[in-house]
Amino acid sequence: MKVKELIFKNAVYWHDYVDADDLKLDLKIQVLDPCKQKGITLKKVRTSDLPQVLKENFDILFFDWGGMSMGNSCLQHFCRYIIKHAEDNPSRVYVMVSTMTSYAMADALDFMNDCGEKPCNVYLSIEEIKC
Repeated sequence: MKVKELIFKNAVYWHDYVDADDLKLDLKIQVLDPCKQKGITLKKVRTSDLPQVLKENFDILFFDWGGMSMGNSCLQHFCRYIIKHAEDNPSRVYVMVSTMTSYAMADALDFMNDCGEKPCNVYLSIEEIKC
């Protein structure tokens, strides 16, 4: 059985600003390699550590804020922000990258589910994306 390939023209890797020196390596290990194994092609990938990235043009957003939640509420806030953005932009795809980010998004989705349905374009990991 041949795996169908997914192609995204504009991808964004939204990451925390800690360990920015290893950004290229993180991008390769956390996003590019798993996408390639899954049959997902990313034509152009931009990186950002700012929430304004949601105002830019993209097809798929990879969110990795793992490790930056200790002592602040940025991760939880950004998860709620992404959920709202996903509801308003159903043709875009939102993927959590790190384990900590996935857990935070799962909590935010559970909370939001009390108010409505989980957006079908939010994935807790690259593995969840269906090709």
